[in-house]
Amino acid sequence: MSVQMKAMKVLLRRQPDHEILELEYLPVPCELKRSQRKSLAVHVSHNRVEVRAPLRMKRTPIELFVQKHQRWIRKKLKEKQRKHAEKLTLAAGRHILYKAQEWQLVIRDQRPTGVVLEPGRFCIQAPGITDPKAEKILTDWLKLKAKEYLPARTQALAQYLGVDHKLKEVVFRKTRSKWGHCTSEGRIQYNWLIMLAPDGVIDYMICHEVCHLLHMNHSPAFWDAVASVCPDYQRYVGWLKANEHRLWF
Repeated sequence: MSVQMKAMKVLLRRQPDHEILELEYLPVPCELKRSQRKSLAVHVSHNRVEVRAPLRMKRTPIELFVQKHQRWIRKKLKEKQRKHAEKLTLAAGRHILYKAQEWQLVIRDQRPTGVVLEPGRFCIQAPGITDPKAEKILTDWLKLKAKEYLPARTQALAQYLGVDHKLKEVVFRKTRSKWGHCTSEGRIQYNWLIMLAPDGVIDYMICHEVCHLLHMNHSPAFWDAVASVCPDYQRYVGWLKANEHRLWF
């Protein structure tokens, strides 16, 4: 290895890969993270901004880049903070979005154990109830709803589209970001949290995954197949984008 290459490696090792940028025009901390990348990027969460930069880039162009995009950053911050405040929290007095309606969340020490829907009230109840127990009760209730609804509807639509021979099984898993998934082996997986969504959104999700048995991609042919079964699918996609953060717990 040449002396020049050795010197460059030493320089890269000494370059700090994590710094805090003191930027008065941003209302939250701005972290600078360096890595083996070629361009700048900004990622925004509800309580911080993260700038990702190449290892050897100087501070001045990085700060100019952030300043140039500060209006977009502030807009994203407001959006992220709003969604964070709306995030589903299982606590008495909070609200839960169920079937596109706002329900007051009630957690009460009462029999029988389960979920009880009253006018405007979504009640999770059990003797000696605790927060972890409330979460388990809601989880079990949603899983049961999913198992009662999704497999039969999936099978029926697969049969209608002539792909029921490709459908191997329907399974359930709570994932961090996906509502559904279809494998090339014919296994369709649903996130049971989707049962909090309106029925039209649930049926769109079924349509989306079953149409993957026809087209294992998101090509125009795939979306044509979705539209043939669910003409208003774009409305349901829009609902999910606007509200999905309120369904996770």
